[in-house]
Parts: sequence; structure tokens; C-alpha cells
Amino acid sequence: MFISINNRAFTLVILFVFIFSFLSFGQTTKETKDTKTKDPIAVFGPEDIDILLDLTYSDNYKIAARAVYRLGELKAKKAFDRLISIFLFSGPSVDTGFDEVILASIWSLGEIGDLRAVDPLIDNYFRFTSTPYRAEIIRAVSKITNSDKVYTFLERTIRATQNNVIAYEVVKAFARIKRLEAIKVLSEILDQKKFEKWVNDEVEKTIKLLSSGESKESKENK
Repeated sequence: MFISINNRAFTLVILFVFIFSFLSFGQTTKETKDTKTKDPIAVFGPEDIDILLDLTYSDNYKIAARAVYRLGELKAKKAFDRLISIFLFSGPSVDTGFDEVILASIWSLGEIGDLRAVDPLIDNYFRFTSTPYRAEIIRAVSKITNSDKVYTFLERTIRATQNNVIAYEVVKAFARIKRLEAIKVLSEILDQKKFEKWVNDEVEKTIKLLSSGESKESKENK
């Protein structure tokens, strides 16, 4: 006679297997063509959201981070509360390795696209001092919405920063949200010449992109 295994026990068995599977993995990243075939978490689909949520609590942070990324890849709206709790209740004192879980939560919140994430992401921007966190927040909010709050956040950020990476991410975000008023802001930034050439090249590219949209809009309104 077979003994039935409840969902929690099944998850723990799966988790045990994953711990050893991930020992051979390199740095945890989002799914790529190269890692897809050897990533056991990639096989989980929409029907496995509860298992993935359980895995986000793993003490093996590589597993937890990959589970969080997978939830974002699946655009699992059910995962919002767990992801926002990872983001909000994490700080500078977190265990070594947990930073990847936090970054994964920001990325996945952007992929899920729940408007509830916008305020906490923007409001906690300055809580993080490192560039990777700030860049991920910029990307995430610009994927979720092109609201006035997001636009204002982007404008203030690019005017205040001296960081080329942050400036580049803001420029890409302006292109993503397609707000035409960004043309004026970007033109002023370009005139200031405070960023490196590769950033300024992206600024010029984005101005052209937004200007083409402005021209198209003008023609449609005639």
C-alpha cells in the first residue's frame, strides 16, 4: 500500500533534490538559452505556483532566487504578496547571498505588472545604495506603467544622478514609457554633457525615437 504524501512534504522532497542539483550551477541568473536545459525549476509551470512559492523560503538562496525569477517569468499574480514582502522586509543586514533573492523580487514584480508595486518600489529607491538595486527598480516601474508618478521619478532621478549606469537605465525607461515630455528633459541632459559618450548616444537615440512618435501623433491629430 502506498502512503500518500501531502503537498508540503512533496515540496520538501523536491527542495532537497534541487539543493544538490544547484551545486553545479554558476551564478544564478534569469533563464537563458544556455541554462534552460539544465535548470530544473524551469519545468515548473502555472500549475506549480504554490510549489514555487514554497521554494522562495529555501535557505539555499540560489534556489530561492531562481524560484522568485520563475514566478516573474510566469507572471504569477498570486505571488505578489510574497514578492513584495521579500522586497520590503529586506535590508542591508540580510544574509550574504540573499541580495540575489531581493534583486529577483524586484525583477519579478516588474514582470508581473501589478500597479500596487509601483509606490513601494519608488518609495524605497533610496533605501538601496548599490547600483544594481536602483537600476532594477528603474526597470521594474517603467515596465509596469507610464503614470505621472513613474515619469516624475525618472525625471528627478536622471537630473540628480552622476552615475552613468543609472542615467542609462533612466533613458531606456523613458523610451519604454513613451512619454513625449521626456524629450525636453533628455535634450537638457544632453546639453549638460555630464555623462559618458555611451550614455549620451542612448539619449540621442531615445530623443529620435520619442520625436518620431510625436510626429506621428501630430499627423494623426490633423
